[in-house]
Amino acid sequence: MDKIHIIIPVFTGWNETQRCLNALRASSYRNLEIVVVYHGGDEDMKKALEAAYPEAHCVIGPPTLWWAGATNLGIRTALARGAKSVMLLNHDCYVGSDTIGRLQNHAQSAGQAVVAPVQRDFATNQVTAVTAGTCFLLGFPTLVFWWQEEQLQTPQLLSTRLILGGRGALIPAEVFARVGLFDEVNLPSYYSDHDFYLRCRQRGIPLLIATDCAVSIDNRRTTIAARPGELNWREFLETLRLPRSHRNLRDLTQIFRLHHPIRAIYATGVALNLLRYCLIYAYQRLKNRIVAYANPS
Repeated sequence: MDKIHIIIPVFTGWNETQRCLNALRASSYRNLEIVVVYHGGDEDMKKALEAAYPEAHCVIGPPTLWWAGATNLGIRTALARGAKSVMLLNHDCYVGSDTIGRLQNHAQSAGQAVVAPVQRDFATNQVTAVTAGTCFLLGFPTLVFWWQEEQLQTPQLLSTRLILGGRGALIPAEVFARVGLFDEVNLPSYYSDHDFYLRCRQRGIPLLIATDCAVSIDNRRTTIAARPGELNWREFLETLRLPRSHRNLRDLTQIFRLHHPIRAIYATGVALNLLRYCLIYAYQRLKNRIVAYANPS
């Protein structure tokens, strides 16, 4: 068993972090080195983490790191400790007992490629992502192709145009030498994962999905823009501004500026994305009001 270094950035969420680390303890693949990058600033949580999981190498970073900076700190730490391959795993992602072993088997056959598991919703166990892509020209930084679920019936490696986030992706160390790390300057909070995988594609590094293994995603606290229909007008406007939202205009503008196929009109893509989000918000708010009116408590 080759050693795999697992990078887990943690800002908050003690319950999710425990569940994530407990799942790793139950993994049948034992040659793991876990690097937890704690950047939340809560001294009590840091002490609890170190006491409950002494097998994890805990790295402390400042709260200003955000996801990309914390992930980079973990990758640098792993590489300095001799990592040959790195798995990215958010603290609210939970692997199955055989997930890592199967990913490693696929990675050995795939060569210098990024291999990731299928993503399932933690609450419902429904598939949320098999393969994904983008259409920046029409304002879509992410397109999830859910109709490919039938391909899960056959264990295989599927080629994909985009891997979504640090959710079990297994990356050879050589990839970082070729592509670099995540862009923590331009994309500190959201979309640095998109940028990284798109740069992988540009350099000819295959992006693959292993259909015979999965990771469970507990996305209830991932972004404040996850359920726009539940937001009031002030909260909706905050999703356009705050870094904790994947709809914040700063990160959206940067990812379109970097990867829009026609750089001179990248703002058009941003505008189309914003228009779609506003329409989704208006539709869901109207729908919720109609339901509430029809079913008064």
